[in-house]
Amino acid sequence: MSIRRFADMPWPNDPWRLRHVATQDRQRLRALLDDYLQELSAFSPVDTAYRYFDLYFEDADRSAYMIDVVDAGAWTPAGFALVNRHACSGLPVDHAMAEFCVLPDVRRTGLGHRAANRILALHPGVWELGVSQFNAAAWSFWRRVTERFPNVETISAGERRILRFESPDGERRIACEEG
Repeated sequence: MSIRRFADMPWPNDPWRLRHVATQDRQRLRALLDDYLQELSAFSPVDTAYRYFDLYFEDADRSAYMIDVVDAGAWTPAGFALVNRHACSGLPVDHAMAEFCVLPDVRRTGLGHRAANRILALHPGVWELGVSQFNAAAWSFWRRVTERFPNVETISAGERRILRFESPDGERRIACEEG
């Protein structure tokens, strides 16, 4: 299915949701991840095998989220996020944004910003996320998302730039639908 028509939707008031990826959506998430990894390979070499994928369905310290929008009355995937506790920097961290993708047809609609903030609110604590230094659009996106947090630290690590910050406690009340 093409979601090209979503670009014409009147954002930000259209319905969207963030939900945990259910087992029955595992293959759909894998297909979205494969497309995302292919896109990232334009910026630097990427291991498309993604050996940690299955752990998002087995390890309690990992969370897989689907970002959905409504298309013709039905929920349709428009992106995903993978959260774990493995920092790129090697420093102590509560959460790390391992992967975050909003499909091209819904980029620059505000959906990604809202979904990222919802995820950060669901997981209070010290966060870290890494961005390829060659991916200017992703860097700009994450700088905008994190600008509301005090004391955002930027770390250079080879071809990656890492953002470290703390998402305040008390925001867990924001609901995330179960898939």
